[in-house]
Amino acid sequence: MIDLHLYGHLKKLYDPNLSYFTDEGVKIAWKSDETVEELILRLNLSIERIGECFINGTVVNDLETTIVPSNARVAIFPLGMHLLCGGQHLKGHGFITKRPKVKLNYYNEE
Repeated sequence: MIDLHLYGHLKKLYDPNLSYFTDEGVKIAWKSDETVEELILRLNLSIERIGECFINGTVVNDLETTIVPSNARVAIFPLGMHLLCGGQHLKGHGFITKRPKVKLNYYNEE
């Protein structure tokens, strides 16, 4: 299973019944060797609408090659939705408008 958390308008694009006002996650089936990009497409979301993605609190830098592990918490934010303090910290503060070229964790360590 995947604990999926969608934010902003992505919630309503995925399921019109989801509320904007809660951080409710959706349990969905896990697929072996599925990349984040493939997961996004399986959710019928457009890659062009995707801003930031996190797996278990770690920034996803490469949607095409990052494999979603079993029992992961996946958070997907829409393009243009600015992350607040904790999210900016995870992105390295200067990476709000572009993806970093290195893999960062909460402490901005490679």
